Amino acid sequence: MTRRHVHELGLARLAFRNGDWSHAGELFEAVVTAQPDCDEAWFGLGQIAAKVDDLQSAYSFFLHACELKPKAAHYQCALGELLCRANMSAQGVQILERAAALAPDDMAVACALSGGYVGEGAWAKALPVLQKVCRSKRAEAAHFCLKGMVEQKLGEIDEALGDFKTAARMAPDSVDAWHSLADIYRVRGELSKAGDCAEHALRLDPANFGLLVTCGHIEEAKGNVRQAANYFKQACELRGDDPAVWVHLGIALVQAGDTMPAIDALERAHQLGASEDWIYEHMGLLFTKRGQLDAARENLEMAVQAHPENLNAWNTLIVVYTKQGLADKARRAAETVLASNPNHVNALLNLGSWFSDQARNAEALEQYRKALSINPRSATAYINSLWVLVHDSDATSHDVLTMAREFNRNLCAPHLRNNTFAHKNTGDGRALRIGWLTSDFRTHPVGAFVLPFLGKFNETKVSNYVYYNFPGEDDVTVRCKAAAACWRDVVSLGDDELADLIESDDIDILVDLNGNTEGNRLLAVARKPAPIVVTWLGFPGTSGMSAVDYILVPPDPVLEAGRWCSEKPWPLPACYGVRGGLPNVPVAPGLPCERTGRPFTFGCLNNFRKASKETIRLWSEILMRVPDSRIVVVARGGTDSVLMAYIHEQFAQHGVSADRIEVRGIQRQEMYMASYNDIDLGLDPFPFNGGTTGYDSIWMGVPYVTVPGDMLVSRMGRAILNNVGLSELVATSNDEYVAIAVALANDHERLKRIREGLRNRMLASPLMDADAFARGLEEAFGGMWRQWVAHRSL
Repeated sequence: MTRRHVHELGLARLAFRNGDWSHAGELFEAVVTAQPDCDEAWFGLGQIAAKVDDLQSAYSFFLHACELKPKAAHYQCALGELLCRANMSAQGVQILERAAALAPDDMAVACALSGGYVGEGAWAKALPVLQKVCRSKRAEAAHFCLKGMVEQKLGEIDEALGDFKTAARMAPDSVDAWHSLADIYRVRGELSKAGDCAEHALRLDPANFGLLVTCGHIEEAKGNVRQAANYFKQACELRGDDPAVWVHLGIALVQAGDTMPAIDALERAHQLGASEDWIYEHMGLLFTKRGQLDAARENLEMAVQAHPENLNAWNTLIVVYTKQGLADKARRAAETVLASNPNHVNALLNLGSWFSDQARNAEALEQYRKALSINPRSATAYINSLWVLVHDSDATSHDVLTMAREFNRNLCAPHLRNNTFAHKNTGDGRALRIGWLTSDFRTHPVGAFVLPFLGKFNETKVSNYVYYNFPGEDDVTVRCKAAAACWRDVVSLGDDELADLIESDDIDILVDLNGNTEGNRLLAVARKPAPIVVTWLGFPGTSGMSAVDYILVPPDPVLEAGRWCSEKPWPLPACYGVRGGLPNVPVAPGLPCERTGRPFTFGCLNNFRKASKETIRLWSEILMRVPDSRIVVVARGGTDSVLMAYIHEQFAQHGVSADRIEVRGIQRQEMYMASYNDIDLGLDPFPFNGGTTGYDSIWMGVPYVTVPGDMLVSRMGRAILNNVGLSELVATSNDEYVAIAVALANDHERLKRIREGLRNRMLASPLMDADAFARGLEEAFGGMWRQWVAHRSL
């Protein structure tokens, strides 16, 4: 090149840097006219064309520059980026990979390649490139934001959070960094932190469409539906062409009760291209979460009618049909999803629950194992598996403990905090702070067992802190609140945030009342936010968790030996719990069979899922040995023809005809309680005995026969019967279980003596003595605390 052309090239670069693209273009053209093989000038022309969105010309110029100088990595990089920009990402990424091979240490090339991978959705390929970029000195906040986004896509939530925090520290005024932080906290369920970050980002950019939408989702998750609607409305006013945001606005307005504006918003979404099935799907999901199952079913069925391949709607329908007792519809919905996607984890879980409700335990476990093979970190799959195992007569206590420990090892133990609680005041004379963690301080069996004693503690010994993980409340909730020194609504808190709150409240003993039940916060419990953690009531079995120290049990040498659990069993003085909320439904006099002239009636008003294979075999043997007899059982969906046929088939295998089996559906409490007046003698299921139903049966004057096993769920019947003086009904073997039931069916006078005054005996027993139970818990908590203090001083 002549000196003049070198000078013109330099002037062209300067003009380009200054944004004078017209003059820069004239100079570059002059150079290539005089010197056609000047790769730098051709590259410069490509840069200018790219700036003015003339992508075709830019492509020609960059390609010619690459042909003149094939080993110039930045030429290849520019060409690759251009192709990605032109929606030709596959070709673009290939060229960017070539550039990265030419210049492996060039961070600009690495950034471009990571962007190409992100554009393709190749998250796993993007991550190592971004890790390399973020280790370099040239790393900027935007790189950490991009890396965090990729990690979030890959499910590496904790790593993503760390990168978003780094980005915010590096660039405190970066809206993207704070927005990303808000969204990741929302995903983690840490809604208070999400809200703080979103507010900070909004102060930086009040008219950011995406940020307003995120704020709407945060408030929606908090339950602040009017505020959510306000954010979605602002977003729609900024950019009214996004149908998804109009749908979210409509749903928020529905939740807020603003029907007409909600209809307008949903109609606008439909006009903008949102499909009817998508709108119905989201409405159905909303109503499902709110427990409005009829409305949910109507919307979801309209969704699948409009678009039969809407798997999300079908999957939610499985849940709705199951809860409504429509067994055959639930099964067919699950099979529809799995026919299209055999690896649909939620469908596998829901199909497993369908099998479980029918006591088809082996088939339920098969579905849960499939789900775990696809997603080994599915807490629901582990929890559901544990529920099936404790209902299965083929499973042992060792099987249950093994599964519980696997759940702990894979999901819980990694969260355990190394906290010594060295700051704790271990002196005498202060009330212990007891934290009660639950979603069930409402009209629920757990509420019925806790409310009677919660306000009866000696305030110098126990101070109640409640961590309530449910969005609604009722009369039971109000009464529980009155008995608490401190009440925390925690449904909107993430697991870390909840654990932090419990620690900051300086709780001495945390009692988890959920265990493996719906609404649990096991991953917060896994962090061990108190020196002592106890499990009780919700799931009457072992947690398997290394964070849990004790499990409360009734006095029972088999349970106290502890071979069935990972925790240390702590026996309560007389019984497992005291029952409240029992309605004053009258007990009909005499035996139902004599009063009504109907055959002798055995009964089990537990959910049929507790009727294990061995239970059905023994019940059938009892019915065969008492020829003029029948049995009443309860199943979710008792009128469903498919379910009825299955139940009849199980008994038919042992020679019992369908006309001797009455299947009833789930009933309202008073009707359910009155059903006991139809039963002469109760039969306790196993291995999962009746707990709440055991109390109910005695309350309604119906004794029952039980056979204990070797873990808590299978020794509940024994604990109840012993407390009302009916240890004679506790069998020592399966054969004796049958023998006791048959003998009582044939000795009406003895059975009437046992039934006589049973409610009064219950009222006079430890099962109803809330004051004594409170004293027993005070002593248990005091004993645990003394042991912890003594151990810490060693």
